[in-house]
Amino acid sequence: MKKVKVTIYLPDDQAKTIKKHIVDTGETLSAFVQSAAEQKMKHDASRAGKKKLAAQKKSDELDEIIRDLANS
Repeated sequence: MKKVKVTIYLPDDQAKTIKKHIVDTGETLSAFVQSAAEQKMKHDASRAGKKKLAAQKKSDELDEIIRDLANS
């Protein structure tokens, strides 16, 4: 996997909180940011995530219909 250097800007208090977290857990900043980005992308409403969100919505609607039928 090719790695790319990226500069990010965070509010001072958030940067301090993250730094404390990674020191406490022994995690690297790169691993922390990668994990956060992956979590965000799972729930992203951007163009890349529209199909996934539409499928989830359809699944949620079907689950609701099944629950309604089961309670009838």
